[in-house]
Amino acid sequence: MKYTAIWQSEGLIERDWLKRLFAPYISEHVTDGRHQLVLDNAIIFDVYCYAQDLNYYEQFRGKNAYLVHTGDEFYELGIDSYLPFRGVFRTIWSDVFNPEHVFVLPLGFGTKMQGGETKASERLYAWSFVGEGGKSSRPDAVKALSPIEPHLCFSSTPIPGKSFFQLSSKGKRKIPRADFVQILGQSTFVPAPMGNASLESCRVYDALECGAIPIIERRVTLDYFRRLLGDHPLPTVRSWSQARRLVRQLLRDPNRLDDLQQQCVDWWKNYQTVLIEQIGEFLETRSQSHDQLVPLRSRLPNLPGWRYVELLRHHSLSALSRRVRMQSMRLIKDRRWRVAVKAVPASSPKRTLK
Repeated sequence: MKYTAIWQSEGLIERDWLKRLFAPYISEHVTDGRHQLVLDNAIIFDVYCYAQDLNYYEQFRGKNAYLVHTGDEFYELGIDSYLPFRGVFRTIWSDVFNPEHVFVLPLGFGTKMQGGETKASERLYAWSFVGEGGKSSRPDAVKALSPIEPHLCFSSTPIPGKSFFQLSSKGKRKIPRADFVQILGQSTFVPAPMGNASLESCRVYDALECGAIPIIERRVTLDYFRRLLGDHPLPTVRSWSQARRLVRQLLRDPNRLDDLQQQCVDWWKNYQTVLIEQIGEFLETRSQSHDQLVPLRSRLPNLPGWRYVELLRHHSLSALSRRVRMQSMRLIKDRRWRVAVKAVPASSPKRTLK
């Protein structure tokens, strides 16, 4: 069966990735953008579903329609928007989702990526990082790998202790997309520290598309990529000092380095082939089923504070400390902290903020 793709946003960074995955099952692409178009045999590509009008999604009840939900890295969920559909695809994995009704997809690459054929041992840079390097666990990655040369590192925001990572007089610095792709194609390794809130970021898949070797993180209680991708050859570390040792060892052994690169390239190609087939099987199975959608297999998300506990699993201690500090600074800057202090009654010493 072929479906009509209804896009509610033209600006999705994952658009090319999603179009690749769903290409065999789409007959035409339509851009709505106003949450008005309702069709049978449709796949709706939307972002921040939890913030949209539920009445729009409700109009798909009883139709052979699917929702693709992106942009939920903070686990806002928006489960009510899922219920009218035959099935749901979403990014950002968690083990609370019911895999029979909710299919979790990798974030995928950004726009206009292209493959890199150069062998890892022959590439210009031992490693590279391009992006916002001052948040989450990214400063830890940059500092740990900085002694390894040659490298190219470009941050749009300051990294404490790195004087050359400063804002220009015109604000945030940016590298053109074409230059970014070229840099990845010239990089042996691409450290992929956690994204804004979760361990996953598009940087992992950008690197794979360009033939570079991404280095990913895992936590004590969460081997995120193993749960999301299954068995994979991607170098996985608990700390960025461990990554530094690994990179140095591999750079001293060109044959082993090129073998690892080829394993990653072959795995990524095969993984996408299997993933596209699994998407087709999911669509076929759910199209033939008329049972009520059950998005969750756990009641944990109904408990107060679940979302924060789930997000904590993605953070290292340094990343968590950095996030708390940044949030506190934002509160002070916006004067919301001061307003909160003034709002506390003088007769309630137990609630006084210190």
